[in-house]
Amino acid sequence: MKAILKTLGTVVGIPTLFAIVYYGFLASDMYVSEAKVAVRSAKSGISTNGLTALLASPVLSSGGQDSMVVMEYVSSLDILDKLRERIDFEKHYGSEDVDVISRLKSDATRQEILRYYKDRVNVQRDMMSDVLTVKVRAFSPEMAQEIASLIIELNEELVNTLSNRMEEDAIRSARSEVDRAVEHLRKTSLDINQFQSANDSISPQDESVALFGRIAAIESRLSETQATLAETMAYMREDSADVVVLKNRINALERQLRLEKGRVTGEGADGLGRLVGNYQPLVLEQEIAQQGYAASLASFEAARIEAQRKKQYLITFVEPSLPDAATEPRRLIKIITVMVYSFLAYLIFGLLWSALKDHMGH
Repeated sequence: MKAILKTLGTVVGIPTLFAIVYYGFLASDMYVSEAKVAVRSAKSGISTNGLTALLASPVLSSGGQDSMVVMEYVSSLDILDKLRERIDFEKHYGSEDVDVISRLKSDATRQEILRYYKDRVNVQRDMMSDVLTVKVRAFSPEMAQEIASLIIELNEELVNTLSNRMEEDAIRSARSEVDRAVEHLRKTSLDINQFQSANDSISPQDESVALFGRIAAIESRLSETQATLAETMAYMREDSADVVVLKNRINALERQLRLEKGRVTGEGADGLGRLVGNYQPLVLEQEIAQQGYAASLASFEAARIEAQRKKQYLITFVEPSLPDAATEPRRLIKIITVMVYSFLAYLIFGLLWSALKDHMGH
């Protein structure tokens, strides 16, 4: 029985004694700053007031994948390097005022500093609300709050950078379509201007309308003159002055009519029929370019609105706290934990030793 008690005292008592000495007298006080953030994307909808609206309303949609990105970034070497650029990380955690066990080694490598940093910074995710809780442990309340604030600031920069990049990628193709439509429209306008300059014609279509009007007017006058001639010849001789005048007028109108019709059918170097035939495809091409430009603008605006709707934001709804008292280490809990684990180790190794002795006896 004495041997059992002696072994129990050795296995359980010595670790517990060390725990009492360390956690009771040597372990440095640690202050915990806590903040709550969430990654959300803006969407259309009716918002309500309060935290429920912030976390669950259709106005702000959660982004689970982006939350995982934030969690990975908080534990990365990249954010640690940026923190070390802004604060004296090694000076604070490697201070002589910190107990030896909790202190950061002065010659620690980057990977060792990263492991130490992960022990001091913790991020937890609520799967229901997709809220991230950031906890920072430091040996002064001001440093704990400052590190927590810097972590949130750096993550805001990360989320904004990723969000802007996704927005640019989303509208880049739409912008290229607009550029192509603008170039097409510019080319068709240039082709029309060159056609007008080369043929000395502003609008062959308008000119053709005016020409047909003149032809109709000439034909009307010709018909009236022919009717007047027929009526005059009924009571006058063919060589009378009035008949000769009417015949000359008819001949002039017929010549003018043939000339105008010749312009319509393409007779002559400046045939209007040829101009209209060449001009209409250019006008049609310009109309198609204008419609394509309008469609590309609509697509670009839709892509821009969709990109804005999907834009991600890191929202801080619980700012990093300034702890007014040290909450770690939990000294009594740590001592009891060491004692319980030591006792469990004693029981396990005792059972193993008993089984081994029984096996050796057989």
